[in-house]
Amino acid sequence: MKPANTSNAAKTLKTLTILGATALTLSAGASHADFGRPGYPPAAQNPWLAGPAYQQARYYADLKVQLDRFDERQERQLQRILTGMEQGKLTMTEAIGLLREHTAISALERQYMADGRLGSRELRELEERLDQASAHIRFEKHDFEQRGKRPGPDRHADNERRYR
Repeated sequence: MKPANTSNAAKTLKTLTILGATALTLSAGASHADFGRPGYPPAAQNPWLAGPAYQQARYYADLKVQLDRFDERQERQLQRILTGMEQGKLTMTEAIGLLREHTAISALERQYMADGRLGSRELRELEERLDQASAHIRFEKHDFEQRGKRPGPDRHADNERRYR
């Protein structure tokens, strides 16, 4: 008889453990409720969320998300350059120019971050520079110049007309 009781006790313990984990999971969602977002009461109803400290914290949290996206985008562009080099779609001169542009954007970001923060205007300027760099990468990868080969004058002229 003892083995049957032990088996029931183990099943009960397992069930209680699963129920406890489920209760913790469900309560975690409610504890992260954000009253400044749609679906929740407005911040004005909660005095803790109406103050300038909360607004500043929200601003910097959103800015951090934008910075993370900027860094990911910059990393993807670097990978595009390196892939173009590996596949032979970029000549050495093109790759060096694109890498210099990438380095200049990184240096500008470091310069803007020297005071410990990055303003929205500075982030916008960096995003515009990344847009320009992306267009340059696209142009250079698809301009029919390949490492070790020189395009003929007719192909290069067609290429200039196509991308202008």
